[in-house]
Amino acid sequence: MRKSFSSSLILSLFVLLMCVPFLLTFVYSISTEWGKSILPTGLTLQWYEQLYADPRFIQSVVRSCLLTFGTLIAVLIIVVPSIVMISIYLPKAEKFMKPTVLMPYAIPGVVLATGLLRTYSGSPVPLTAVLSGGIFIYALPFMYQSIHNNLREVDAKTLMEASEILGASKLQAFVRLLLPNIKIGIMVGSLLTFSTFLGEFQITNMLLGGDFETIRIYMLRVMKINGHLSSAVVVTYFLLLLMISAVIVKATSRKSYKLMAGQEETTLSISEMKGSASNELLND
Repeated sequence: MRKSFSSSLILSLFVLLMCVPFLLTFVYSISTEWGKSILPTGLTLQWYEQLYADPRFIQSVVRSCLLTFGTLIAVLIIVVPSIVMISIYLPKAEKFMKPTVLMPYAIPGVVLATGLLRTYSGSPVPLTAVLSGGIFIYALPFMYQSIHNNLREVDAKTLMEASEILGASKLQAFVRLLLPNIKIGIMVGSLLTFSTFLGEFQITNMLLGGDFETIRIYMLRVMKINGHLSSAVVVTYFLLLLMISAVIVKATSRKSYKLMAGQEETTLSISEMKGSASNELLND
């Protein structure tokens, strides 16, 4: 009883600690003035009306979403097959793969942006593509760890070997058997990547500055003009992340039952295959 009460108390304090800053930011974003008293002197929605009527804000949100989604699609197309290939067919290379993929954590964003700027500033490669490449590098650890853990849970090597014995090609086994079983890992990695890099500021600001105004650069510019307006930007940014996260989590929860059923059917198929193979050997 005491343990349950203490756990509930700690959880409640944690939720309160996480929610209070957001609630105060929201109240400040709808206040007319809040500086000389404990409570705001009045409430208004003029800051949100001004924000959503600004075409630069809409453009910054669109740029941020396009940049993040474009990089995420590239990560999924390139990284997912690479991780599967290395985990199943080149397991010895994993000891080199893991430290290489996790290396971006040791490189500060300022160092990476400076190196990219010195390398590509005089080249014909557009800096927007260079920016996507920098975000791609930083997204590798999130996607690698999520998919790698999921591959170990579903025993990917056994699934691939069983499907190939049953006559499926490597591509068919990957698309129709393995990919559905690692959807949870892909969705978790996608969620981490999107939520982290939607508000990326350091690399974007150093490479492109005001020429490519994302939502974080817009928020920094507005912060110098009006604190209420910048608070409205922060609230909108977090609500956008919350909606996207809710969609991904809901999609993941729907898929989980199908994946469990699919894994059970796959296990039964493998067991039946082993039994038939044993019978054939005994008959021979």
